[in-house]
Order: sequence, then structure tokens, then C-alpha cells
Amino acid sequence: MKRVKTGATTLALAMILAGGLPSATVSAEEAAGADDSVIEEVFVTARKRTESVLEIPESIEVISGEAIARQNLTTLDDIGNGIANLNLSRRADGFPNVSIRGVGSFGNTQGVGFYLDDVQIFSDASSRFGDLERIEVLKGPQGTLYGGSNIGGAIKYVSKRPDPEAVSGRVKLRGGEQSIIDVEGSINLPLGDSGWAARLFGFAYNDDGYLTNPNTPRLNGLRSDNDEDEGEIEEYGMRASVAGPLGERLSVYAAFRWNDLDGPNNNWVRELDEDLDYPDLVQTTFNSRHQKETFAGTLEFTLEFDRFDVVSLTSYTDTDSLRYTDVDLREEYIFDNLNDHTMETFTQELRVTSTHDGPLQWIAGAFYSKYEGVWNATQIWFDARIDEMGNISGPLGCAIGSPACSGVWLGQILTLDMETDNLPLPARSSDKEKTQLGGFVNLTYNWESWEVNAGLRVDEWKNETVDMLTGVSNDVDDVEVLPRFSLTRWMNEDNMVYFTLAEGYEPGGFNATSVDDTILGYGAEQATSYELGWKGRSTDGRLNVSLAGFYIDYKSRQIEFQADNGEGQLVEGIFNLGGSEQFGLEAEASFQLTEALRLTGAFGWVDAEWNSGVVVQGVDVGGTTPPVVQDVNWHLGADFEHPIGDGGLRLVAAVQINHAGEYEGLQVWDTVTNPDYTLVNAQLGVVAERWELMVTAKNLFDKDHYVDLQRFPNLYLLDGGENILIGTRGQPRLITGSITFHF
Repeated sequence: MKRVKTGATTLALAMILAGGLPSATVSAEEAAGADDSVIEEVFVTARKRTESVLEIPESIEVISGEAIARQNLTTLDDIGNGIANLNLSRRADGFPNVSIRGVGSFGNTQGVGFYLDDVQIFSDASSRFGDLERIEVLKGPQGTLYGGSNIGGAIKYVSKRPDPEAVSGRVKLRGGEQSIIDVEGSINLPLGDSGWAARLFGFAYNDDGYLTNPNTPRLNGLRSDNDEDEGEIEEYGMRASVAGPLGERLSVYAAFRWNDLDGPNNNWVRELDEDLDYPDLVQTTFNSRHQKETFAGTLEFTLEFDRFDVVSLTSYTDTDSLRYTDVDLREEYIFDNLNDHTMETFTQELRVTSTHDGPLQWIAGAFYSKYEGVWNATQIWFDARIDEMGNISGPLGCAIGSPACSGVWLGQILTLDMETDNLPLPARSSDKEKTQLGGFVNLTYNWESWEVNAGLRVDEWKNETVDMLTGVSNDVDDVEVLPRFSLTRWMNEDNMVYFTLAEGYEPGGFNATSVDDTILGYGAEQATSYELGWKGRSTDGRLNVSLAGFYIDYKSRQIEFQADNGEGQLVEGIFNLGGSEQFGLEAEASFQLTEALRLTGAFGWVDAEWNSGVVVQGVDVGGTTPPVVQDVNWHLGADFEHPIGDGGLRLVAAVQINHAGEYEGLQVWDTVTNPDYTLVNAQLGVVAERWELMVTAKNLFDKDHYVDLQRFPNLYLLDGGENILIGTRGQPRLITGSITFHF
């Protein structure tokens, strides 16, 4: 690209307006032999073809493979801490809590799509993937090219593919606080001179966690014998892939992955009021656990013609999840929950993409997916109440917290045996089948300094649910038409302005249990986004800046609820509450200040309000803020790398400052505000040609914070009051050291 010099005023203005992203840096391999004073272009596949991120008319943030490795970005929380207008963490059951620009939600609703190598992940997006080339975060509805469940955007993990050129590999050993032991490795193997190659990645991870169960004595004086490390995690995984030609024009890529998790089902702690104490104790009868195993395969064929490519992408995923939760979060036998969930997903995409150099570029294709999930849930009431005659009283037929259920507590707690003295109530036994069938086309035309992009997708979705406890079933289907349009004007070879309109949707469905021989359903939610932005590159390639403003019309928002059904059971579900509007701004910058020092920054702001006339519990919530919409977040980073003497060693140092704004909790009514917080991460190390030694600090100043916070029914009546607060504790300060060997 041509480099256009700008004056100091322009540079200063850009740096003031933009704050930046944690490391959209290139890898060491890409940087080798390059001018260290110039920021290398980052290429992505956001529009399902390889393009520079600076040429795509939408907001995209990229985390490089090098940044992922050096900062130890292994969890969803790590990713969510560093992206403007992204609120992302791992939900209690292992699924993502995620919203982008205030679109999407926490809980059982999704709203943002997750992908591994263009395969959408429906059951294990919180798994650790590793050996990644980069992570792409696409903001705003992605319905035209990606279909349903991408209403807020998409997060794409792009793995490193087999390379037939040379043998290479990496082994990384990490350890530190919380008794962390983390081993991962990868190897690339050319298979002869035929152009074929294989790649293998694997990891083993053990972490005692940061929460403690003190096994507090119950009212009868007895203690449980739980492991005090309530948050202990053991996770293992591997991915094997092979790629090569099947002929002159036909090539194939095949991959298999496996992931096994044995960890906590949540990091919830209890708060009695909004004066938050951030306890690190979990005083439960039994440690909550989650055992999850996933097998998945991908098969990709590419047939190359002179002016276009044909790609077939097939995937299958099988996930088994078993979750045990001590719901009351206290040491007494009161209320536990067991969830056994199996999920199978099949997807097939066929697309044709132009490859010539003409002004008109196009892509067209079809997509099909089928998801089947069988969910069996049991609520276990341990009856620790007796009446004056010594008879056991149970929760059936009475509401939690009502006088009929209160019983006599103090001094009359029974010594219970978990196997015999409990009242299991089947709470959910459902079989859900969800399908999507879509066709899409996207055209891009360039002439002189203009680019016009227009796309359209037609998606048919269907959801069917069977309540296996009652035999009641129901189904719903609909057709969504999802247009996309953008207009780009290149001011010169390094600066462009654009306008983009995009639509997305999240399919509707059914709640898990039937009421009066009917399974209650909820409809699809839709979002229409309008984005106006500028992207530029200046100061001889040392500065990249992007600015964007957006407005989103969000209709029929899906909201999760938890409630007492009046029969002694805690139920949760989803319903369509109404519409909201979101306005916002984003700014990003990356500046190579010297050959050794790069500065990055990002800023995001969202103002979201329920539309007038949205009523819940008899209250008009119009004008108030919807759940889990961060008002402001920003990120600053610095990366320093400089030679040490003449021995080929380099000193590496980096710091990231990530600020998450406050937001309202999961509920729409009687909500609670999760306070803002600022986290500082840092890395320091020495790098040689074949090895690197690093020390990493997460949350360096040990800032207490919750990644989600909500009101919850008070199931332990001695506390007083109808509700408590439960929050998922964020990672406290964590210091680890690692050594990496390359070959």
C-alpha cells in the first residue's frame, strides 16, 4: 500500500479518539525479515475470503496467535477482557455468557456465534482450542453470511493448518499459583514430497482454582468432607489434522478434536445485599462439578477452477455434559440439581467463491444444520425439616419460603444420608431438535474509489421440543430474510469511510417443561444494525486507526428468567419481552512508536434503552437499561521487545489495562448493578531463537470483581429475606511462569 504522511495534529487527534485492542499483532514468523517500524497488515476471513482487516467495511478486532500464547489467553474471560464492546465470560454450565454492543444476553439465550475454522460450535464454545493462528471478533449482526445465532456478531477461532514445507513444533510448560500445571504442544509433519502434511496439538491442564470450601459444620454439628479446592479443574484436549491434494484441482482438509473437562459447575458465591463483600468461600454441602466430553470432526474439500473455488465443509460434534449443582449454596442439605445433557450437531455448508481479479467479486452458497439435545434434570430436595410430632415435612405442594414450607428448623435438623434421605423431583426431561436451512449470496463491486457490497440470505429454521415427562410436544418454524448492504469510499490508498446495514436473528424455541399440557414457546429475536465508520493507516505505516458509530434496532428480545413455580420447584425459561435501541461508538488504534515499542488502545461505549411500552411484572421498563449491557469499556496496551547484547536474546515486556463498565444483572425487573472494574495484566520474559522464558501476571493488583451478578431466590431461610445475590467471581491475581521450546 502507498504510505500517506500526516501531520502531528492528525496523529494526536487519532490517538486521543482511539484507545486500542490487546495485540492485533502479527506472529513471529510473519514479522521475520519485516521492517519492525511498520505495522504488518492483518488478514482475516470475515467475509469468507482472505482480506486485509483494513479493507472490510465493518468493525473487526483480531488477537494474534503470538498474543494468545504469550498472554496465556486460554478462557473466554481472557478474551472478553480485551475487546471493546464485548462482554464475554463462561456461564455456570460451561456455555458462554456473551453480548456484543449490547446484543445477545447471558444465560440460555445465545446471540453471538462461535466458530472453529468456519464450523459453528453449538455445544462446547467454552472449550480450550489452542494452536491458533488468530481469533477474529466480528461485531454487529452477521446474518447474511453466517445465518442464525449470530445476531450480535461472531467469534472465530482460526487454527494453524498443516504445512507441507518443513517439520516444526512447540512445547510449552507452565506452572504457578493455584498449583497450576499446564502442558501443551504441537507438531507439524510433512508427509513425503506429495504436498500432504499432518498437524497434532494436545494439552493437559490442572488448576486448584481460587475458591475454598471450608466444610462449615451444619446445624446438627456434622461436616461434609469435600475437597477444599472447590474450583479444581482438570482438562485435557487434542486436535489432529491432515491436509493435502487429491488431484490437480482438488484438495482436502480433515480434523478431529477431543476435549475432556472435570471442573466446577460454577464459581458462584453468595452476597446477602448490594454492599458486595466478594467472598472467596463456597459453603456448600457438596462441591458443584461439571464433567463434559466432546468429540468433533471436520471435513473440508476445495475444488479450484480458473475463476472460482467450490468449498464443501462438513462437521459433526458430540458432547456429553453432566452437571451437579448445590443450588442453595449453603452447608445444609436443602436443594441440589443434577443435569445430564447430551448434544449432537451436524452441519453442512457448500459455497462457491470467485477468485479472479475483476471488479466484481461474489460468493454464493447453502447451509444446513441439525442440533439434537436430550436434557434430563433432577431437583433434589434434602428434607431437613420435622414437625412437632417428629414427622418429616417436604416441599411438595408448597411455595419455597411460604409458611407452609418453613417447618421447624433450629435444633431439629436430621442427620441425613444423601442416598436415602432425599426427595428427587424430575424437573426436566426434554428432547430438542433444531434445524436451519439457508441459502446466501454476496456481491462486491469495485470501481475507481468506490466499493458496493450487497448480500441476501434466506434462512428457514425449525425447533421441536418433546417433554418426555408428560409426552407433550410442540414445534415452531419460520423463514427469515436477512439483507446486507455496505458502501465504501476510499479517500486515498490508506483511508476509507463506509456505511453498513446488516440484519441478524436468533431462532425461537420452547422452554423445557410443559404447563397444562402445553410447552410454552418463545419467538425469534431480530436486530437491524446501521454502522458508519472510518479506517485509516498513516505515518508511513506506523499507525492504524478505526472509528465507528452504530445504531441497532433490537426487536423481541429473548430474556431468561428463574422463578418459583408455586409447587416447590425452581424453574427457568426464556420469553420475548420487547424491543430496545442501542447507540454506540468504538475506536481502536495501534501505533508503532519505535522499533521496540508498540502502543495499542480501544474504547467502546453503548447506550441501550428498552422501548416505551415494554411492560414486565406490571411495570413499564421503557427507558431503562436492558441486562448485561456494559456502558463503557476501554483497553490500553504496550508491547516492548529489544535485543539483549549480541547473543541473539531479546527482552520482552508487555502490559494490558482493561476496564469493564458497570451493567445491570440478568433480570429485567428488580435488577442489581454489577460494578465496573479495571484489571491489569503483564508479561515479562526473555526470548531466544529456539526458546522463550516468560512470567505472566493476570489481575496484577488483585481487583475483586464479578463477571456476572444477579438476584436469586433465597433457599436458605435462616438468612432472612426473599432473595440473595449470586455472582461468578472473576480471577484474582495469578502469577505463572512458562518455558517454551520451538523446533
